[in-house]
Amino acid sequence: MITIFTPAYNRKNTLPRLYESLKRQSDKDFEWLIVDDGSKDGTDKLIEDYKKENILNIRYFYQENGGKQRAVNNGVKKAEGDYFFIVDSDDYLSDDAVSMIKKYSASLPEHFGGMVFRKIPISQEGKITFTEKYIDSNPIDIVFKYNILGDKGEIFKTDILRKFPFPEISGEKFVPEGYIWNKIGKYYNLRYIDFGIYYFEYLEDGYTKNFKRDLKRNPQGFCLYYKDMLSYNIPISAKLKFLLRYIQTKIYCIFN
Repeated sequence: MITIFTPAYNRKNTLPRLYESLKRQSDKDFEWLIVDDGSKDGTDKLIEDYKKENILNIRYFYQENGGKQRAVNNGVKKAEGDYFFIVDSDDYLSDDAVSMIKKYSASLPEHFGGMVFRKIPISQEGKITFTEKYIDSNPIDIVFKYNILGDKGEIFKTDILRKFPFPEISGEKFVPEGYIWNKIGKYYNLRYIDFGIYYFEYLEDGYTKNFKRDLKRNPQGFCLYYKDMLSYNIPISAKLKFLLRYIQTKIYCIFN
């Protein structure tokens, strides 16, 4: 079984789109695990209504607002699926997402950490074609060796993800996901598949569009990520970029 995990914070207005895409899945051998990170907009009532419909296997948990990394840690502990797939509350999946994950997991080598599919901007839905070819690699090499850029949807084996929890830093609510994904990549290869199953967009109040704000609010979390990036064999130009960001976060840490 697959765990589709959604951390939610005041996303009552976008969750219905994700829910509808989950109802359309051609293979429903999954649980939809939601950790509500302190929402105040009626998200709990919305999910309760979905559970009453009894269409999907939905498990809902509420926690005091602590940020995405705490929600993910909580979700990983509670997950019952063999694979753990983070799908944000403002995104949705293709109708064949679960069946494609199961198709590729069936042939995934036992010592691999999981698989990675393409993410597709919602504005490009139906306009991009894929080959279904794959590369066995890790998060660092896939970018700096193979030059495969763009957003990606990672699906990890749950028992492996439990070995790599996100740091929970007092007073902060965010640690870049890449920090953990790169650490997993040091020990486990991932299968990168040229097929899109995840549709996304950047909302005005989301993490991506508020990078500078979140950098100032969570300097220790970002500092961990940039310091770690400096330890990899990557091009000098990239190292300089990460070094400057590392210095910036250290300054924010001092003033915070």
